[in-house]
Amino acid sequence: MTDHARHQDDVGAYLLDALNDLERQSFERHLRGCGECQEELARLRPAADALPASVQQFEPPARLKAALMEVVEREARPTELPRRRFTRPLAVAAVLLLGLVVGFGVAQLGGDETRTVAATVDKAMPQAGGTLDIKDGQATLELHDMPELRGPRVYQVWLQHGDQLMPARTFEVGAAGTGRVQLRGVEDADGVYVTREPRGGAQVPSEDPIVSVPL
Repeated sequence: MTDHARHQDDVGAYLLDALNDLERQSFERHLRGCGECQEELARLRPAADALPASVQQFEPPARLKAALMEVVEREARPTELPRRRFTRPLAVAAVLLLGLVVGFGVAQLGGDETRTVAATVDKAMPQAGGTLDIKDGQATLELHDMPELRGPRVYQVWLQHGDQLMPARTFEVGAAGTGRVQLRGVEDADGVYVTREPRGGAQVPSEDPIVSVPL
């Protein structure tokens, strides 16, 4: 079995902090050299980040719990790899939860309540991610694990209206890589995007967006 095959099911469990210390360290060593796992991590991270804010607590339907447990029990049967006997079902359950629970949570959103949309970040920054919280025409963009820009550049937010990107606020992130931006006028926007621009901001983007939140 290849190193990737041993770790490909750990992505969901890693995002949900469901691996033990040894498994997490092993996966992180593998992740540094595996482009496939990096892409899968980037694809699933927005869903994992959005779960706490966007999914209300609810009792899942009995058929959902039954189907999930059927998968877990099937995967828990003894295999020729003892270490995976217990951790593999947990990884499978984690991936299922990322897909199924987000689906149920999105279906519950609506009306005048706060709406949370996951951000898609350029795959060159596999650890980065974030969400956009929208309520009453105002929004808060929160990002994490963004590279700290040095020199004459800052991050700039753009609001999409039709086929045009309108300049909004600039912001910076510190050594921790976190950024929080308050935005207005997003009720009729088609998307929120982030680029890297000269300090002071620009009127036209100089690069393709590195953070995208289509609305």
